[in-house]
Amino acid sequence: MFFVFLWILLLGMPLLVYLGLPLWSQPRISPDIQPAEARMQTLFLERERGYSALVDLEEDYETGKLSQADYQTLRAQLLQETAAVMTRIDTTATVSVEEEIERYKQEKHSRG
Repeated sequence: MFFVFLWILLLGMPLLVYLGLPLWSQPRISPDIQPAEARMQTLFLERERGYSALVDLEEDYETGKLSQADYQTLRAQLLQETAAVMTRIDTTATVSVEEEIERYKQEKHSRG
């Protein structure tokens, strides 16, 4: 019995820590990515979360987990949030293009 406990302690605990580490760690954005690209990636992830939440809401309504009033309220909120994210994506994309143009101009002037 003692050896079983010892094996669990010596092998099981490090294995649990190793397998659980990705669950507790924060996703990291590569340092090679420009700040504008990092913002865009974050916005794309938020948009995907919004889409996923809308699909889940639809499934919950179809299975009868939500009343029609709750469904309509939650759906309107999620659509509004997702639309706001999409607007930020469009705005950021426009600003990003303008930043790229300015960067190109500066590089062109510095070359000669």
